[in-house]
Amino acid sequence: MTGIVILTADDTSYRSGRVIESRGLTHPPTAPETTYLVHANRLTEKEIKHWIGLVPYRLVFVIRKLPRLSKETKEAIIIDKSLVEQKNPHKKAIDALFRWGDRRRVHNLFVGTPIPLALAFVRANNKDIGLWRMLADTTFTLPAEYSEAILVYGIKPTNKNISWPKKSAKVDEAPPQFRQSDKYWDKIIALEPKVRNQIRTQTPDKAPSTMKKRRDKTHEWF
Repeated sequence: MTGIVILTADDTSYRSGRVIESRGLTHPPTAPETTYLVHANRLTEKEIKHWIGLVPYRLVFVIRKLPRLSKETKEAIIIDKSLVEQKNPHKKAIDALFRWGDRRRVHNLFVGTPIPLALAFVRANNKDIGLWRMLADTTFTLPAEYSEAILVYGIKPTNKNISWPKKSAKVDEAPPQFRQSDKYWDKIIALEPKVRNQIRTQTPDKAPSTMKKRRDKTHEWF
């Protein structure tokens, strides 16, 4: 009996029965009634086509992004809805990092998550100074797998809701009509319509984010 090749971003539904899990295809997926869960950072159509018709039961590739596939290949395999409906490919990995107890499974899922993205979430959810000290020694200095391991095994899972990082507020600079050292340029702009109109005319791209684009009415005294 011929088996099936499956592509998914969520392996939860494929863990029943006898399962062999690996990062990369380290075992020939030829055992009967066995599900092979293969976590792959990259996967090509050529690799997928190689196993179509050869797998006796289930070969499940756990990936983040669906590779480009021909219509023929799509019709010969199963593409899980977790890949088709995926809006944020890293959301599940981030959620697992903070909430899942099985850290080995978290590690398999977390591999390949952008470290800067993960750090933004850690900054918003974890104040462990020891964790940050270890990350300071590895981040952007050693290969990513060192930081991945520190994050996965250094964070204690919790049932609390995850806080999303807040965007940094844009800091306006003084328009060229002022010196950068002028402490009161923003107050002058707020109080003087003529100054605002001058900025709109001369350097509209340098206008403060809080200033409206429409010109102000001014009164001339004769």
